Amino acid sequence: MLNPEQEKLLITQAKADTSAFGPLYEAHFNLVFGFIFKRLRDQELTAELTSIVFLKALQALPRYTWTGAPFSSWLISIALNETRLFFRRNNANVTVPLSETDVAQLREELHDDENLEQSLMRMADSLGQLNDDEQELIELRFFEQYSFAQMGDILSISSDNAKTRTYRALARLRTLMLK
Repeated sequence: MLNPEQEKLLITQAKADTSAFGPLYEAHFNLVFGFIFKRLRDQELTAELTSIVFLKALQALPRYTWTGAPFSSWLISIALNETRLFFRRNNANVTVPLSETDVAQLREELHDDENLEQSLMRMADSLGQLNDDEQELIELRFFEQYSFAQMGDILSISSDNAKTRTYRALARLRTLMLK
């Protein structure tokens, strides 16, 4: 993994010479691929969307402004937009498989002590009733394990706003699960 100084230097070099983008691609490929694969569960399609993400990042790099936030946050925001666009174009719903590991922290946050199988079924149903923005917040925080600061970077909002929106989404999820 690159430290912030290395990343900033590589970004500056890549802005001047696109052939210098390679180390940024190599450093972040697995993260972006994994993020997209978790949503699509199709290796070929994930590879295609990952390529699009990096192509768009390379094309937008001259407009990229270093803020101190990890470059990966910017890439994940592009990946998030590309997966949304893919699902919209194909009239499909975003699906993120739920496992016990993925939902352990979410269940704890919701004070859910019901049988795991029943809980997963209710949670999946309730998550499907949240709007796209609410689902995205829950996914980033609990399934991707991003901090509020990272979520803010990805969503281009403050970390406080990410926290507030996430807790509102959790409150709505809790209400839906109790119905």
